[in-house]
Amino acid sequence: MLAAEALQTACPSCWCVEVTSEHRCNAIQDLVRPDDVIHLFRRPLRHPVIQHALANRVAGWMQRAFRRGALRYIPDPEGCDMWCPPALTLQRRGGDCDDLAILAASVVLAGGGDCDVIVGHFCDGRGCQGHAWVEGVDERGAFLLEATTGALYRDQVPAGYISHLILRPGVCAVAA
Repeated sequence: MLAAEALQTACPSCWCVEVTSEHRCNAIQDLVRPDDVIHLFRRPLRHPVIQHALANRVAGWMQRAFRRGALRYIPDPEGCDMWCPPALTLQRRGGDCDDLAILAASVVLAGGGDCDVIVGHFCDGRGCQGHAWVEGVDERGAFLLEATTGALYRDQVPAGYISHLILRPGVCAVAA
């Protein structure tokens, strides 16, 4: 507990998230902050953003940020599943999957879109590990945004993604 307390002192706007649905839901309510990232849009959002292009725009922005080194994967420190707000993830120039998913969801919402942060597992030929990503629907259909790379998948969830918890600002539900 001392390590978690030290991390919370060093980064008071981040959460050391416990592995419970309630704690994760509360963290999402606090940390998904579209106002933190509204400046990323080049023009003011006085008119609704064209929804069918929004997921593609966010994915493209993330991919370019990873290529330029403006975003990178940064693992959590020992002893804390640290979830950070989007402004801090941008300041740190990265984070782990949950930090990057919170950032991506905040950008989608700032653009006028609708999405959820999904917490679950990603399984490949080497095994399964805890993971977080973003899912939503726009005029082109369902999408999955892989927040650690900016990859965008349309219409169906790719193999290996197993959702356990759907986290949405204002609503949280256990995945079926």
